[in-house]
Amino acid sequence: MTTYAIPLLDRLPTPIAVVSESGAIEYRNKVFEEIFGSDAKSWLKDGARAVAGERGWLQGFFLAGDDGHTNDVEIEGRVYRIDKIMSIEGYDTPAVALSFDDVTRQREAEQAKSDFTSMIVHDLRGPLSGIQGTLEFVLSQEGTKLDSLYSDLLTEAQRESERMMNLINELLDFSKIESGNFVVEPEPVRVAGVLKRAVRSLQSVAARDEIFLLSAHGRDIPQIIGSVEKLTQAIINLISNSLKFTPKKGLISVAAQIVRTDNMPETIVITVTDSGMGIKAEDVEQIWSKYKQTKNKSLRGGGGTGLGLYIVKQIVEAHGGEVTVASVEGVGTSMVLKLPVKRAA
Repeated sequence: MTTYAIPLLDRLPTPIAVVSESGAIEYRNKVFEEIFGSDAKSWLKDGARAVAGERGWLQGFFLAGDDGHTNDVEIEGRVYRIDKIMSIEGYDTPAVALSFDDVTRQREAEQAKSDFTSMIVHDLRGPLSGIQGTLEFVLSQEGTKLDSLYSDLLTEAQRESERMMNLINELLDFSKIESGNFVVEPEPVRVAGVLKRAVRSLQSVAARDEIFLLSAHGRDIPQIIGSVEKLTQAIINLISNSLKFTPKKGLISVAAQIVRTDNMPETIVITVTDSGMGIKAEDVEQIWSKYKQTKNKSLRGGGGTGLGLYIVKQIVEAHGGEVTVASVEGVGTSMVLKLPVKRAA
């Protein structure tokens, strides 16, 4: 697109500006002028300016090349969703055409919804924890003679309360993710300890369902920087997912190793593998999306929120890693979590 075509942007009802890498306004349409006037120069300069050694938000639109790029930016107390329309030629410096959509009310509504969800979830966790504690106490009493019927009913109640607590925790995490409050508090993490903690938390559930749950890890796995709580949760979510689709006498293994190659930085690879029913080929690409569930009917635990694996992906990506899946229907599934090694000081 050349400069003589730019006046066509004046016909659009959306604020649009052509901005250089330095934050200078090369062109703005009438709507942009009406909304921002001359005040735009100051915050565009701020957006281009490096802060604490990092690039300003405006630089992302140039680094994106020809691909689209979107960023939500707070400007003068309002939140604007800025979209890159295209790169612009014809100026002495690189420039991009950007559209500015005011999403303040949308963000406020989303925040109100998130706050309400968090409040409800917190209110539910308290009494449910009490129910779980009571069931655990009754079932753990040695020498107590319970009719087999009552014992089975209490065990089923315990299982359902665990499932309900998992659903509540998933909704709480999802609420944090959607509101932008899902952050990783950096701390030294012993990956081997994370695996042991996650496996131990689900060992009794696996034993109850007659599933073998094993873990193994290399001796040379270093400490990394991340969140013990969130990484443990990610592994628990993966194991819980495997438990739903693995039959009795099946096997779930959790393993970790350090991978070193000449062309890539050190990476910790954590694999959760099961001998379950596998994932249909058409479902594989969708399992990390929110609210998505496979078409396979789970063997136990009933339905879920469809958020468990989505939350895993968010946790892993917040640590700079990636998570993938390899599955053969009728044979089993391997979830592979890769974390770059950021060593503790």
